[in-house]
Amino acid sequence: MIKRAKELFLKYNGNRFHMDREGEGGEYENYHISRETEEMWTEELISSFLKSDMHGKEAFRTYAAVTELLKADRQNKHWNTLLYYPLRTECLDDVTILYMLQDSFRMAERAADRHCFTKEEADAYLHELDQYIQLIQTRAEDGTMTRAADYVMQEFSDPVYIADYLSSLKRKWTGLFH
Repeated sequence: MIKRAKELFLKYNGNRFHMDREGEGGEYENYHISRETEEMWTEELISSFLKSDMHGKEAFRTYAAVTELLKADRQNKHWNTLLYYPLRTECLDDVTILYMLQDSFRMAERAADRHCFTKEEADAYLHELDQYIQLIQTRAEDGTMTRAADYVMQEFSDPVYIADYLSSLKRKWTGLFH
């Protein structure tokens, strides 16, 4: 019984709306899972992700899931680690990082909406993001960007597309508090 509840919780990243939409919300509710248990499951998933050496789409999907589970919980000891994960990890290819940056922004945006993320923190992240942007634009122009074998999409093969993508992301971060 608890195994099935955990399976549902992880399948929907703890999102009751999605459980209900797929017709499994009632089943999950019937298990009467405590908030403490859900927090323990969240912690397990995040810790497991941070210890893993996932690559490509698997890493991106799992990162999206853990950032969704975390939502804006700045009290979680992994919040900052997950926010900076795409910019600081050395085991990921460039394309995976580009995809992950959207999820890190959404995580920060939710925290800013709840007044848990300050302008100073956003500016510090933006500084690190700027350094990454310079690096990746050079790689894009030189044709030396890395990508995992499971990425066959072409959008990140075009240096102009990459420049527009990164400019858009930077504008979002800059506008977070303006």
